[in-house]
Amino acid sequence: MCECIAKVNEQMKQHNTMLVFTLLGSPSRVIIDTVQVEAGRGKKKAAAVIASFCPFCGERYAAERQAAA
Repeated sequence: MCECIAKVNEQMKQHNTMLVFTLLGSPSRVIIDTVQVEAGRGKKKAAAVIASFCPFCGERYAAERQAAA
């Protein structure tokens, strides 16, 4: 697995910021932030988007490789 998340988080420390990632499963995956476009009663809530590939280098996460095999 790539080390992109760790590298980016290290660079973001100076801005008091870090990437959000899942704690379930192995490996941890980046959650891509989404927002609800239309608010109000009866409107669907924003959906979570969890990356299957590293958003920085494009490498497929290991759990996806095993499932595909």
